[in-house]
Amino acid sequence: MRLCLLRRRAAALALALLLAVPALPARAATRQQELQQRADQAREDYEEATRQQKDAEQQIDSTQETISSIEGRVSEVEAQLSSVYTALQQARAELDAANGEAEAARNALAAKQAEFDARMEVARDQLLAMQQLQSGGGIQLLSQVSNLFQLLTFDEVLESLTARNDQLLSELNDQAAQLDAQRQAAEAAAEQARQAQARLEENQAALNATSGQLATALQDANSALTRQQAEAQALAQVTEEARRAYQQATAELDAYARQQNDRYSTPDLTCSLDFGPALAAGTRISCNYGDPDGIDGSHHNGTDFPAAGGTPIYAVADGVVSAARSMPSYGNCVQISHGTADDGRNYATLYAHMSSFTVSEGQTVTKGQVIGYVGNTGDVVGANGGYHLHLELRINGSRTNAMQYIPH
Repeated sequence: MRLCLLRRRAAALALALLLAVPALPARAATRQQELQQRADQAREDYEEATRQQKDAEQQIDSTQETISSIEGRVSEVEAQLSSVYTALQQARAELDAANGEAEAARNALAAKQAEFDARMEVARDQLLAMQQLQSGGGIQLLSQVSNLFQLLTFDEVLESLTARNDQLLSELNDQAAQLDAQRQAAEAAAEQARQAQARLEENQAALNATSGQLATALQDANSALTRQQAEAQALAQVTEEARRAYQQATAELDAYARQQNDRYSTPDLTCSLDFGPALAAGTRISCNYGDPDGIDGSHHNGTDFPAAGGTPIYAVADGVVSAARSMPSYGNCVQISHGTADDGRNYATLYAHMSSFTVSEGQTVTKGQVIGYVGNTGDVVGANGGYHLHLELRINGSRTNAMQYIPH
């Protein structure tokens, strides 16, 4: 796990400048301060632009999620509308059929009622004839009889007709009752079909309203997305410009640091390349040189060793302390110039985030000498309070992978 967060590359480069020169002239100090301020402002501008761009991208992600959610809901509503439409068509067909059955039942009942009424009319006529016989009107009827057989059977015929009429009327009444029951059932079925259709139409109307609302919400979300994408594109341009300005400022500061570092390369200071460990042997590495780091997409410019606070830190080789001071990013730090090796290159090491240091600028140190203690000063993060050593190796003023030269 990375313990050191070297986000402020400009501050690190400024530190390289400060550590490179033990006693700068006033003009050099002013130039250093000017470059440092420029790099710090460029870093702040870049960090702010990056933050705004990240916020814009998060808004875009959120809006796209909203659009996806709305589109999913639109699909659901469309499926429901399709299902309701199919059910509504079926309900309308069922209602038409039920209305047809009810109308047929009413017509059949009306026809049966007409038949019943006709039969009742015949029965009334026969009843009237019988009443006439019983009330003395029979003389007139008898005068119309043409033979003795008619006379003898007339009364029997009337009684037989009356019985038959009664039977027919009873049958017609039963049939009418059945038809009326069928009519009531058909009308009830038709009413249920109407209610089912009404519910489906109500559901369809609600779904159509929801569909309209979703269409409006989707249009608004797409408009917001278009606007946010345009803003993000503009912010990306601003961020890129700020990144280039930041890199240029840090490059100028780094170049100035290398220029000043050349002042430490005295002919009599030589490096044997016989490096030793900066901490006790076997200390693990939590962050390697070159791991992704930095707000501008740069890489970690040192090697991190997690250790308990107060663990001794050793000079990896003989040299001269070119700086021993506190800086915002590195915290308490020491830089040692080891001189020029047989390969013609100049070597220097830097030790950062100390709790304290035991050497001073200009002091000569030897390999294995305690120069300070592990701490968590400066810009650090991580477990156990971020206690660790950040070690850098610089060859001709440029950082390189210390683990290619220094054992651990």
